[in-house]
This record gives sequence, C-alpha cells and structure tokens, in this order.
Amino acid sequence: MRIKLIAALSTIFLSLSLTSTAAATKSPTPTPKPTVSAKASASAKATATAKAPVKKAPVKKKKKVVKLSPSPSPKWPPVGFKTDALGETKLYLKVPSAKELVGILSAKSALASQVKACTQFTCGAVQVASETGCRWWRVNAEVIGATSAENRSPKTFGKIVADVTRSAAKQIVTILLVTTEPIGAGHIVSNINVDCNQGDPTGPIPNTDYQVIADK
Repeated sequence: MRIKLIAALSTIFLSLSLTSTAAATKSPTPTPKPTVSAKASASAKATATAKAPVKKAPVKKKKKVVKLSPSPSPKWPPVGFKTDALGETKLYLKVPSAKELVGILSAKSALASQVKACTQFTCGAVQVASETGCRWWRVNAEVIGATSAENRSPKTFGKIVADVTRSAAKQIVTILLVTTEPIGAGHIVSNINVDCNQGDPTGPIPNTDYQVIADK
C-alpha cells in the first residue's frame, strides 16, 4: 500500500507544473481552468472470522485386558518334608522352625485358641501332607526333658495323641500339639509320627489327649 500511494502523488505534481507554463505564453484569453482531481481511495478491508473451535471426538481408551494366569501348583514332594525311607506311604511331615511357625499361625485364625494355651504350656507343632489325601489324621508324640535339675538324663513325661480332620490330596496341614506341662520346665515335644486314615474316626475330631506318665 505504501508504494502505490507515493506514485499517485508524483503524477499530480507533474500536471500542475505543465499547466503553469502554458498560461505564461498565450494572450490573456479566458481559458477553462484546469481541473485537477485527485481521488485517493484506499480501502482496506480486514475481515477476521473467528472460527468456532472444532471439538475433537473423545478418544476411547482401550481397556487393558488382564489375563489371570493359574496359580502354580505347589511343589511335590513338599520341600523340607520327610517321608519313610522307601517312600511307599506317600506321607510327608515336617517340624517347622519357630520363625516358620509364627508365619503359619499368623495366617490361621482357627488356631488362635490353641496358640493362647501355648503361652502357658509346652507345645509342639508338625506339618503333614499326603499325596492322595486323608479322611482324618492322627499324630502321636512324646514330651521329654531332663529328669531333674541335678540329673540331666532324658526322661519321658507324657504322651500326646492328636486327631484332626481330613485333608485334600497334596494339602499341607499344620497341627499344634498342646500339653499340660508348664512351659518353664524346659520340656520339648519329640518322637512325632503321623497316620493318615481313610476309615471312620474313632472319636471326636478335632481332639487332643495328653497323658502324663506317672513316676514309678
């Protein structure tokens, strides 16, 4: 726009100069006056059209499909468990350590009442499992300790018989063996053996019987 405007002004100035020279040489006769018209029209149209914002279609998020993989089968035979020398019975047992037992009991509220008894009396524990499952289990064990403070030779103070309910094939069951021996006597539960029974139980289940061996 600026360059075009300068060119128009130059043309007007040239016309005015030529008209003045002609008027000086001719006789003074009435002549029509030159009419100079300069029309400068500049139109600038600025049209700004605000376009409405285009709404983007909502992006559909793909739902993540979480595939649940089946739980791995427990190792069999169970690690750390013992069985008979020939492996014919397909029965397995393990005496858990104190640390293992704490972890086991914290996840089994059903044993809470028995655990409370073990704060006062000597207790033992055993874990059992069967390859085929059992209708009910029987655990036999003995409570042994030093004969006396002076005589440290081992002595059997009592016997435990604990019966518990059925277990599925390859299921590990934890059994607490509760006695009536004071916990401060230094006795331990030992000589544990288990039986897997498929017949009818001979008494109420679960049940624990502790028999004190009388001194002779």
